[in-house]
Amino acid sequence: MGDATDWNSHKQNFQSPTTFCSRFNINWWLSRRGNVALSVIITTASTLTATMMTPFVTAKLAGKFVTVDASGLLVSTLQVVLVPVLAGAFLNQFLKPTVKVVSPMMPPFAVTSVAILCGNAIAQSSSAILVCGGEVILATFVLHASGFFFGYVFARLIGLDLSSSRTISTQVGMKNSILGVVLAMKHFGDPLAAVPAAVSTVCQSIIGSILARIWRNSDHV
Repeated sequence: MGDATDWNSHKQNFQSPTTFCSRFNINWWLSRRGNVALSVIITTASTLTATMMTPFVTAKLAGKFVTVDASGLLVSTLQVVLVPVLAGAFLNQFLKPTVKVVSPMMPPFAVTSVAILCGNAIAQSSSAILVCGGEVILATFVLHASGFFFGYVFARLIGLDLSSSRTISTQVGMKNSILGVVLAMKHFGDPLAAVPAAVSTVCQSIIGSILARIWRNSDHV
């Protein structure tokens, strides 16, 4: 695995729509000076693992404070995460001509979908955000900043090269916040529940974009 890896071969193997595609493309874009193959492996593993772990962890932690429908969360997670991945793999395997036509439209479609979902979540709770939004933004920003920072630092401490360290930093710092928005809006009655996930999308994109610019122009960090 390394910089010489053929990106097109990985893209053909892991092409899939909407949620998975948007996060994977962002991660690859941020780590384009990084280890592409490692990014593919980590993204695939975390995406599949999230299918089972998200309902379990949510029920374990949040279940102490609010009612959590673990089975309902599992079904929704499968619909949002696993089904699009499998559908994308199937389409790419058996309907490649159609995929080639549709693929150029997927990035703007994914970005538009993310903007609508986040905008809707924030708009429904705008008055509450004006009162306590600073705390949410600060907590979310620190969460993602620490993910980028410690992902990079620990990777370097254990002896990984610069390329792999950038990739791990990106993978730890950026997560599928849109899954959180969808689950919160569907399974928790209070619109405020979706706000942290919506803010998370903005924060990680800002930090990631800054890092992408730094890494693009630097060979030493």
